[in-house]
Amino acid sequence: MNASVATNKFKSLLRDILANTTIKLGKVLSKFIYNCVIAIISIRGRVNFLQLKRLSSLNEKTFRNNFSKEVDWIGINDEVALHELPEASHRVVVIDPAHVTKAGKCTPGISRYWSGVAGQAKRGLEITAIAAVDFTTKHTVMLGAEQTFPEKNGKTLSINEFYIQKIKDNKEKLQIISKTLVADAFFARKPFADAMVEMGFTFVSRFASNCVLKYLPNEQWLAQRGVKRGKKPKYAGKVDLAAPDKMFLDKTAIPEAIEAWSGVVWSNALKRKVRVVIVIWGNGNRVVYFSTDTEMAASDIVAIYRCRFQIEFGIRDSRQFTGLHHSQARNKARLAFAFNISFFARNVLQTEIDRYFPKNSVGQLKNAISDTEFALRILEYAVPDGINERILNKIDHMIASYVGAIA
Repeated sequence: MNASVATNKFKSLLRDILANTTIKLGKVLSKFIYNCVIAIISIRGRVNFLQLKRLSSLNEKTFRNNFSKEVDWIGINDEVALHELPEASHRVVVIDPAHVTKAGKCTPGISRYWSGVAGQAKRGLEITAIAAVDFTTKHTVMLGAEQTFPEKNGKTLSINEFYIQKIKDNKEKLQIISKTLVADAFFARKPFADAMVEMGFTFVSRFASNCVLKYLPNEQWLAQRGVKRGKKPKYAGKVDLAAPDKMFLDKTAIPEAIEAWSGVVWSNALKRKVRVVIVIWGNGNRVVYFSTDTEMAASDIVAIYRCRFQIEFGIRDSRQFTGLHHSQARNKARLAFAFNISFFARNVLQTEIDRYFPKNSVGQLKNAISDTEFALRILEYAVPDGINERILNKIDHMIASYVGAIA
């Protein structure tokens, strides 16, 4: 498959997604999103309003005006996810905050936020990203992002309250994808877990290494303890993560793990019963995974949590190839549009790879399309007789020589 065919497939796929969505966009906005995504993929550098104007037929002011519009990005990406991740039982929803570099003093919400890449708090913005992931194939669709903002609808929120509100605002759309929600250890707190369960989600995460867990009394333990005065004890002792008790936890097989134990215990942090899976990996690390669904299989809990990292790859691809960090806007609505159209452009690239070019990366496909568009733009002015098949083949040969063949 050559680069010009890959470019045409990308445009056709993008056109089909926008034409078949049930979200009401209108012809004008739909055409604008199409042209904007093509321009984003064509840009060789920073994605800002001036660059978008240069790589499209639209005016810079048109981009500024349209970036202020509200679009139901989660609704659009939901439909992509339902098509690309067809197995409903394997889909999960993943939430993850991400640091976005931003300079200046006038952008709303600019402050110091934790950057996992840097391992420290850095000045900039933070977005709350949500993705749909198939935990068996690891295919990922970024559903949307919203700037983490301390104030919503005139009410001041803590950062945890904001995350909960983000899920609550989109609960119906997210539960179309899955009723299982995954987040990292930062979210393993009682307010967040309680809110997710109340909304109807099964919450899967992991505990910190110093977590306090307690065994629940069972018949074998009560018989061994014998009859004693007083009421039946609520707990049967603290869980020693280094030496799990066979009386309460069952040994289970987890791929790639040296040893794994699973059972239902009481969590002091969450103040509820959870199913935990204590896993010792090949490198010696001991990790405690959990699910609020006490009937969930141990292997599924581990597989679901380990697929959480796929959202990081989606954010990484958007940073590197579709301009997630590049917006110079200082308006909250324009920033939201920029973050979400970056994710949407990445989704279209990934969808084309999953369907047609599974051996290639997002970067390879993006570079092939970008260079093809750049060459065609030059030839529009340089070739008075028009571009023919011979010229297209020459372009494909040149691009394949340094981008890497599109398999």
